[in-house]
Amino acid sequence: MNQIILRIIYTNFWRHPFRSIGLVILTAVASATLLSSALFSESLDAGLEQLSSRMGADLLIVPYGSEAKDQPVLLQGELSHRTLPREILEFTRKTPGIKIATSQFYFSTLGSSCCDKKVNIIGFDSKTDFTIKPWIRKTYKKDFPIGSVIAGSDIQVDESGKIKFFDQEFTVVAHLERMGNKLDQAIFADVGTIEILQKAAKEKGINFISEGEPSAILANLEKGADFEKISQTLHEKFDNIHVIPRKDLFDNVIATAGSFKIIVWVIAVFFLIVSIAAVSIAFSISANERKREFATLRVIGFTQKRLEHIVLGESLLATIIGTVVGAFISVFATLSFRVFIIDSLSVPFLLPSTLTIFAIIIVAIFIPTITGTGAAYRIAKQVGRLDVYSALKEET
Repeated sequence: MNQIILRIIYTNFWRHPFRSIGLVILTAVASATLLSSALFSESLDAGLEQLSSRMGADLLIVPYGSEAKDQPVLLQGELSHRTLPREILEFTRKTPGIKIATSQFYFSTLGSSCCDKKVNIIGFDSKTDFTIKPWIRKTYKKDFPIGSVIAGSDIQVDESGKIKFFDQEFTVVAHLERMGNKLDQAIFADVGTIEILQKAAKEKGINFISEGEPSAILANLEKGADFEKISQTLHEKFDNIHVIPRKDLFDNVIATAGSFKIIVWVIAVFFLIVSIAAVSIAFSISANERKREFATLRVIGFTQKRLEHIVLGESLLATIIGTVVGAFISVFATLSFRVFIIDSLSVPFLLPSTLTIFAIIIVAIFIPTITGTGAAYRIAKQVGRLDVYSALKEET
């Protein structure tokens, strides 16, 4: 395209501001929804993959009727304040088919110096744990001294490296890798530190859980062990418990994530189709209104190709502006509302790598730009084949 054509494209774009801005808004919405859908899907997949790699238990035992039955704390950080009998841990370890078992303790508090909302606290036994400790070892490889805690990736700590609960200070020795769920907003501590925290809470008149009663038992099975038989043995000994196999831990989360992915992609496709139709209709109306203009350009020497380039150029300008604006809004919104998405939807949401995000942005800009320009291609061809005499005659 030469400078004359570019000047005509630019002039026509601002000569019809309502049409131009309308097309920019539509393509921005299409680009934003497409990019958001792709980021959402990739983030869900990354979150599920991270969860799966961190979930090392074959079964989970929780109090019957607790929230953990449907949304296990190990997966989503949803805490249940009900507890299990003290003796269930030793009984589970001695049950035929159990290879290893460990206990965890869950509670939450608003009395922290780091955050302005509820903080989940997860206690584990570092001597027997096989689910949380391997995750912690990614960033912290030392022992767990009493009075120390490990913070989730979203927990903010001041320069002192201390965090305060119930006027008792604890040393934050490490931050964990991002998980993409509410565990990023949790504090992890060994049982020795949990006892100190409980004592500090009692001095303030607050009792979280009964001493020594675990919130959950996690276990791995021997090779070839019969889960149903183990579950039956546990249920015969203890009332009001729920034994969840590894598969069921993920079924609900995977189903929820899959439903959200379908919804966002349906919305993205809808807006993409609407933007294509809008571009086609807008340029069809514009071409009909501008017949005399195009005929005059033909008279002064513009070729059919150059007229086609003008129409396609106007479409390309509107769609490029719209897709870039939409992409910027989408990325900003996704980054800004990441924590809100995790809290509201209760699904794992872990942003992909920077390279993946950049690739998604390029695709989200490219597809609406090409489809929008393609929608104007038929109109451009019609303008190129315009009958000059008839067009000028219609306007007289």
